[in-house]
Amino acid sequence: MIFPKRLPQTSDDWELVLRAVANDDFGVVQAALPMIQSHDGRSLRINHPPNGVVPRPAAVLILVTATADSVELVVTRRSGSLRQHSGEIAFPGGRVDEADSSVYHCALREAYEEIGVPASAVTVLGELHTVYVPRSNHSVTPVVAWMNQPMTYVTNPDEVAEVFHLPILHVLRADALQIEERHLQGEKVRVPYFPFLNHQIWGATALMLCDLTTRIDRCITHRSSGQKEPE
Repeated sequence: MIFPKRLPQTSDDWELVLRAVANDDFGVVQAALPMIQSHDGRSLRINHPPNGVVPRPAAVLILVTATADSVELVVTRRSGSLRQHSGEIAFPGGRVDEADSSVYHCALREAYEEIGVPASAVTVLGELHTVYVPRSNHSVTPVVAWMNQPMTYVTNPDEVAEVFHLPILHVLRADALQIEERHLQGEKVRVPYFPFLNHQIWGATALMLCDLTTRIDRCITHRSSGQKEPE
């Protein structure tokens, strides 16, 4: 995490950094990011589908917007009535449909359907590492996009219970990522998560946030040291 390194000072600078990290991984290896672990240190997260299993493609929109005094991520609390991942904090997104021309198109469509953000209001910057979600057998591409200013969100109550703004500085703090012991499938495990308000951001969304923040850390290190950013 990047504190106390020098952070971007303007929304234009933030957009440049986010564009950079959405087009270059800055050496970040997904398998090295914090994941659910057993007590002996084994990673319990499956990063790829088992042999013979074909995952369903999906996408989420990591939408970043500038407010009067902050740069923030748009996240949702999923409806409690959903069959999968109900009540969890997540980015807008869903399964790629036959009509979608790309994962980018899917992410933009889902953001419009879930929270009413039109594609015309955002600029797509790039993407992060694809995340495999074993529970639903989805291969999810996190699409990073920029929105110049917040808008009034129109939520689909069948899919979204609430919309939040998560300040990017909140997840960049050195102590932002916490570890909690849980029992999953009869085993005691260590689960990384980001606390936010009265919620815990964990699972695939936490992994995407770790990918994003680690890339930002390395990008700002390059900028602060005067090194040329990777193209």
